[in-house]
Amino acid sequence: MGSMLVRKNFKFDKDLIDKVSNILEKKNKNFTQILVTYFQAITKEPELLDTLEKKAKERKGSFIGMLDGKIGDVDFKEMKGKRSESIS
Repeated sequence: MGSMLVRKNFKFDKDLIDKVSNILEKKNKNFTQILVTYFQAITKEPELLDTLEKKAKERKGSFIGMLDGKIGDVDFKEMKGKRSESIS
C-alpha cells in the first residue's frame, strides 16, 4: 500500500487533540490508525459522515442542549407553514 502526503499544514485544535489523545491511548491506537479507520468506514458507508457530523455538533450541558433530538428536525419554513395551516 502506497502513502501520500495530504497537506503539510494539516492543523487541529490543541484541546481537541489532547482529549482525543487520552481516548486513543486507552485503546492503544494512534492518530494515523484512527484516521485510516475513519476514511475506510466513510468509503464503505457514506451516510456515516452525516451521523458523525450530527453527533459532533450536538450540544451538551446547557438547557438548549437538553432539547436536542426532542424537538424534531423541522426547518423554519415547514414549521411556519404548519402553523399557518392550523390557524386557518
